[in-house]
Order: sequence, then C-alpha cells, then structure tokens
Amino acid sequence: MRSRPSASLPVVLLVVVITSVVSIQGLWTGKHSDGWKDTVRSDVKGYYGYLQAFFLRNDLGHEPFSWEYVRYTTDGRTVNKYFSGTSLLMAPWFGIGHALALNDPTAPKDGLSIHEMRMLGAGAWVYLLLGLLALRALLLGMGVRDAVVAWTVAAFGLGTQLMQYAALQPGWSHIYSFCTASVFLLVLLRLHLGAHPGWWVAAAALLGLLVLIRPVNGLMAFALPVVAGRDAWPLLRRLFALPAVWITALAAAVAVVGIQLLLWHLQTGHWLAYGYQGEGFHWDRPELFKVLFGFRRGLFLWAPVLLLALAGTFWLLRHDRDRGLGMVAYWAANTYVISSWWIWYYGSGFGSRVFVDHYPVMAIPFALLLNDLPERRWRMARAFIAGCIALLCFQMWQYYVGILHPESMDRHKYAFTFLRCGERFRGQLGGNYQAAPYNPNGMDVVLEERCDLEGDCSRWRGGRIEERPEAHSGGKVCVFDVNTEFGITFSATTDQLPTGRALYLEAGLQRLEAEAGDSHTMLAVTEVKHADGSTAYYEPFRMNPVPPTPERWEHLEYRIPVPMLEPGDRLSFYLWNQGHASRVLIDDVTMRVNAVRPY
Repeated sequence: MRSRPSASLPVVLLVVVITSVVSIQGLWTGKHSDGWKDTVRSDVKGYYGYLQAFFLRNDLGHEPFSWEYVRYTTDGRTVNKYFSGTSLLMAPWFGIGHALALNDPTAPKDGLSIHEMRMLGAGAWVYLLLGLLALRALLLGMGVRDAVVAWTVAAFGLGTQLMQYAALQPGWSHIYSFCTASVFLLVLLRLHLGAHPGWWVAAAALLGLLVLIRPVNGLMAFALPVVAGRDAWPLLRRLFALPAVWITALAAAVAVVGIQLLLWHLQTGHWLAYGYQGEGFHWDRPELFKVLFGFRRGLFLWAPVLLLALAGTFWLLRHDRDRGLGMVAYWAANTYVISSWWIWYYGSGFGSRVFVDHYPVMAIPFALLLNDLPERRWRMARAFIAGCIALLCFQMWQYYVGILHPESMDRHKYAFTFLRCGERFRGQLGGNYQAAPYNPNGMDVVLEERCDLEGDCSRWRGGRIEERPEAHSGGKVCVFDVNTEFGITFSATTDQLPTGRALYLEAGLQRLEAEAGDSHTMLAVTEVKHADGSTAYYEPFRMNPVPPTPERWEHLEYRIPVPMLEPGDRLSFYLWNQGHASRVLIDDVTMRVNAVRPY
C-alpha cells in the first residue's frame, strides 16, 4: 500500500509562509512602508547593540549610555546588560543586510538601514522554519501521529505569540530561543532512542546557547524527563559512566557560555559583570495568577490554545506518570521564575512573550493529549484550536493597529475592545498602571497629599479653580476648556524627596466630562527637570484608561515609576489639555510618592 502523504510538513511550510506575509505587510510595506524602522527598539537595542558596537563603531565597552541597555561600570566604562546569544544568531543576517547597505549609496551605514532590518526579518523566518521542523521531528519521534503533529504545529505557529515574534518583532530573543529549544529537545529524544553518546556534546552546546540567549533558559534542562520519561535517570547514569563524554559535553557548554565572559572582559576588563543594576527577582512575591490568567499578559487569556498543553499535563499524570511529574516540575519552576521577575509582565507587548521560549516543551503534553483523544473529542479539539487561532490572529491585528493598549491592559480595557474592529476603537485606550521599581526590601512613603480643591494645598497648585454645582465634593473644581491648557499640578523638589532612590507615584483624581469625547485628547504628564531647567524624564499618556461615561464622575488612578532624582531636581505631575481641545472637570486629586528602600 502507498503511504499517505505527510500533512504536517505542508502545515510547517504554510505557517512560515503566513508568517512571512504578515511580516512583509506589517514591517516592510505597512505603516506607510516604514514599519521596518520599529525593528530595533526596546530590548532589541541591546541585542543589536552588540553588532553595531563590535562590527561598526568599534566602541564595545565605551558605548554612550542608554537607559535601555548600556550601564556604566565603576571605572567609567560601559557594559551591555543583555546576554549575547540573540546577537550571535542575528549576526549572519546582519552581515548579509549590511553588505547590501554598503552597496546602496543611499542607505545609511550605521546598521539601521532597510537592508539590515529586512534581513533580520528574513532570518526570523528561517529560525521559525528550523524550529518547526525540529518540533515536527520531535513529536513524530515520540509516536504522535502525523495529523496531530499538523494541528499542533498550526496551533503553536498561528495560535500563540510565536507568530508575533517571528513576524512583527523579529529582533526580540524569543524566536531564537524557540528554534534552539526545539533542536535541543530533538537531540535529547535522539539520545533517549539510543543515539551515540557523543550527541550529549551537541545537547550541552545547545543548552549553553539557550543560556547565552537568556540565562533563565537554563531551566530547560528540566525538560529531559518530559522527553525521556522513565528513562531520564538511567540515561543520565549512562552519561556519567562515560567520563570522556560528560567532560567534553561540559566543556562544550562552558565554551558557548564563555562567549559572554569574553565579551564582558572586552567591555569591562573583568570576566564577570552584571548589567541588571536596579532589576531583579522578587522571590517572595511571585505574581503567579496574573502571569497565567491575568488580563494584562496572562498566558492562557492571550493564547487560550495553550490550555490544551495544561490539560495534557494532567493527562500525562494519569497515563505516563514520569513524564507528567516532569512536566509539572517544568511548569512550576519556569512559572515561578517568570512571575518573580520585578516587572512580571515584561514591559509592553502582546500576550506573554517569555513563555514563547518554552513552547517546544509545552507542545509535548499538548500533542500527546490530542494523540489519545477519541474521534468525537478529537473533532472538538480541532474546532477549539481553529477558534483560538482565529481569536489570536484577530487580537494580534488589534494590537498592531492600536486598539489594544501596549502596556496597561486590564479587565475594563479587555471588555471594551473584545472583538471590536471599528476605526472608532483605535487609539482610545490610555492610562498608566506600571509595576513598581525593583524593591526587594519594599518601599517607603516619602510624600503624600490629598487636595479637594476647597483651599490651598502644599504640593497641588495652580489651574483654573471655579465654583461649580456639579463638583464631586465641596463646591470647587479644576476647569479645562478651550481657554485652558494646563491645570492643577503636583510639584516637589529634592528638598522634600530623596535622591538616589527610584520613586513610584500613586496618583488619583475624579474626572467628569459633559459629552462623549470631551476629554479624549487630555494627557497626564510626569516630568523631572534638573536644576538647570533641562528635562531628565518626561512621560505623557492619555488621561482616560477607557472612554468615560458622560455626566458621571469617575475615579482614575495611575501608577508611575520614576528614575532616581539628582540634587536640585523637580518632580511634576500635571494634566495637559493638548491643543485646547478638551472640556473636562477635575476634582479631589491625590498623590503618594514612594521611594525604594536601599538594598
């Protein structure tokens, strides 16, 4: 009999094609054909900074300070806070792109031309293809039937944030981790199935590369029992019975991680360096529920197809206890570490990006569960996967066009935007509710003031204050209309605030607009000015978290981290009626300033 053609291989290719089309439309031709300019931003500045500093500027260790990734050392040199694995995997595509830029007389030669950016995108497609092919081989090697592998590839390729970071944010580390992790698991499977012990050297080198990409990826070593099941411990015993093999494997891992030590030495003159000053883990207060189910970045809320991976873990506990316990340990260790990071939602973005690194491991219980389903439940699972893919793609589009808020999603914003696509929903969300600065020893309240506008306040001053019958409390409100640009302002200097300690503002106010849209353009602004008048920090954001209900007083709150102040600095928080376009009343303003305790 002729064997049936593979369904999973065409699905792998289809996922890569769809991803490349999204990338071309979103980064190459979208946003007025200059979306590619957004490729190097945020974390990517650090990864890409290694390539620019090493190959173009020749200033590694002497780069200009950047709050995003370049830190000063005690002797005046600089260090890139990020590990270099992403840069290493970017390098070939950067080289091709830069060669094209050098041959284009109109292109800038700073590494930021359209040629380098497009090649980074093309490189992400290649790593996606390699990662999916390795994942396919892994699942087939574990006895999963081809149709289930096809649906698993589709689910992870189109129903999770993998597509976001392969198509629209190819400079982030996650597509590189996904590819490396998939190949790492495949090598572990080969060893489990009896491959030559020399493959341990490849496994160790791949684990070293995972650490070089993101240090916490070292926890992927816990995936061994998920792949090998009850054979995990015998497999390790056989390894340690071969000293030449495990010593060589250890040397391979150390050599790969040693690339980072070499780069640290080139930057600082020391073999060890730490660039994450002011950042760290809150081991005593992990945000477990928010990380898994929260509206901001909840893993299962923003990629509900992964609920099947969770269900598969429970299925394994019943049918393959060793793999099931290994998967529980894997979930527990990684979720605890992820949720203990001081900024547990990991900045702006769509969904939970840090779990992308672990998708290859999650795919194992996902596929093994589907492989065991009876026909009726198998049909239901496919319908669920299809629905999750549709929802994910729609919400990713919402994020791209500005319907979803990039930083501070919550249940109210989620409800307001759910399945909404009209033009009137774009750019409507605002507010600011960020995590507190890293504070392992907690914070102190250093200044607090409530002002009902009925009399003079110490720190809240200015604005157009009038008697109005609709006041929230008392009789006075701060009025904004076409004749008013700025209103009541909170202001304090380092005479009242500490220096050298990161601050965290908790601001609140009551707001009333008479007609829908009257306060849409209002901005809230946090600002720090040095004694010489220069601006040290400036962050504006839309005052309204969601469009308000007209003729109803509503309480708004903001949470804003502020960098350390220098002597003579002035901190201000105020509302800005940009373009004199808003008509709104403000009452009962509050401010609490917290300072991080020394650590």
